[in-house]
Amino acid sequence: MRASFDEAKIALRGSLALEDTQLAYGLTVSGRRVPRYRFADERKIGLEVGLTRDLGEAVKLTLRGSIEQRREGDIFLALPGLLIGYRKADIAAAASAGLTVEHWGGKSHLTAALSNLNRGNVDFTLRGLPRVQLEAGNRLAELTGGHIRALFGGEVGATLQYRTNPIPAEEQQPFERFPAETLRGSLAYGRPLAEGITLMAEAGMIGVRSPELGKTVDTIRPFLKAELAWQLPRDTMLKAGFTRDIQLADIDDPLGEDVRTVALSLEKALTEKLKLTLAYEKARSDWLYYDYRTRTTSTMATLHYTLDKGAAVVLEYSRLIRREADETADFRIDGLAARFSGSF
Repeated sequence: MRASFDEAKIALRGSLALEDTQLAYGLTVSGRRVPRYRFADERKIGLEVGLTRDLGEAVKLTLRGSIEQRREGDIFLALPGLLIGYRKADIAAAASAGLTVEHWGGKSHLTAALSNLNRGNVDFTLRGLPRVQLEAGNRLAELTGGHIRALFGGEVGATLQYRTNPIPAEEQQPFERFPAETLRGSLAYGRPLAEGITLMAEAGMIGVRSPELGKTVDTIRPFLKAELAWQLPRDTMLKAGFTRDIQLADIDDPLGEDVRTVALSLEKALTEKLKLTLAYEKARSDWLYYDYRTRTTSTMATLHYTLDKGAAVVLEYSRLIRREADETADFRIDGLAARFSGSF
């Protein structure tokens, strides 16, 4: 199905400094209009606040919070001669608190974070259909601690992280979403390898636990993360990355997904004002509850032209290809967008 859209976004950001405290805030309003399918129009309004305070010469406290209302829609059923769409209003909220302490020649950090996506009931375009909730919400709680210090011309770090996605009992069976928890321990090291080349690598193990997890499922799996940045001649930047982690939120599986992602990007300054960016990403997801796999490949080409006074024009082409164990669920999305942005 083909459709064009118009979108607009405006953001107000600012900061205040009060002795040992810094306050940052942001208000964002955006909208997307789809003339062919008006039920797919999007309206978003969000507020975010961050506070950083020095509790002492070596102790820093960081607090962040955000909330966003999303009004959007999608296609529920498409048949020859019949198209049923819907609209709904979701509310996403997130909060975190972090403490950083400089000691023992390095920095120790402890962060607690909570995020929640509350999904609302949908209104169908076909009259007579009742208002219902189609999906379970996303909830995730994280507790992360670690220590970073200088070593051999770079930095080494150790991290311990606990995550859980509490699913209310009344939503588990109706929406087929089940709670799970993970515990991850890892070591990381990063340093410049040569002039213009920087490497960061992190490796460890991650364990997953859930009452709904099958007995044949591997509960201990590798955790991997690597990033390479290479500043090439003639204003060219090459970046490569690989990650492997278990995701518990914003997933298709009822419980969790073991996701492996490879990413490549190339940025090239064609002129003083014109920049070309090419990006490629391939993600392989193995589901934990079901014996099922998905493969998602995305490519993007972007031309960014900077105008006077900080304004810019962007032309972007993107393609997303999804392949699943059930071939009838495969799909492809092609997009072409032109954007204008500015700041004042």
